[in-house]
Amino acid sequence: MTADPEAEYLSYWHDVPPYGLTIVGVPTDRLGEAEEKALSALAGLVLPQSWQEAEPELRRRVVAACRPVPTTRMWHVTDEQPDTGPVRARHDCLRLLADEWPDAEPFADPDRWPGLTALVRLTALVCRMPPEIWLDAEEDLLDIYDRYVVGLL
Repeated sequence: MTADPEAEYLSYWHDVPPYGLTIVGVPTDRLGEAEEKALSALAGLVLPQSWQEAEPELRRRVVAACRPVPTTRMWHVTDEQPDTGPVRARHDCLRLLADEWPDAEPFADPDRWPGLTALVRLTALVCRMPPEIWLDAEEDLLDIYDRYVVGLL
C-alpha cells in the first residue's frame, strides 16, 4: 500500500490492550472542508464507549453523518501479541506503518483538527469490534472509507 502524497494523516494510538494504531488520510486541499464536516457530524453526539454495544440507530446516525467527510483511506493495526507492553506495541505498529505506508507523513496536528481527531478515535473504536460481527453498511463506520486495511501484528 502506498501513501497518497497529496494527503495529510491523522493518527490515534489506543493505549490499552489490545493496543492499536489507527490512521486516516485526508486530501490536503480538503482539510478545512473535512474538518467542518467532521465537526458537524460529531458535534453534540454522545459517542459510545463500544461500537458493538451502541444502539443500531445511533450507529446508523453516526455513519450517515460521517459519510460526507472527504478521506482518502484508513489503516488500522492491532498488536495482540501476548505479553507485549505499550512501548513495544507502539514501536511495532509504527514500524509496520512505515513499511506499508512509507510516505504517510506529515501527521496533522490533532489539536488543530478536533473534528477529524474525533473521527479517527471513533474509527479506532469501530476497528476494535470482533471481526465475526457483521454490520449493515448503514451501521458500519468503515463503510465510509473507499480503501481501508484492518489487521493484526
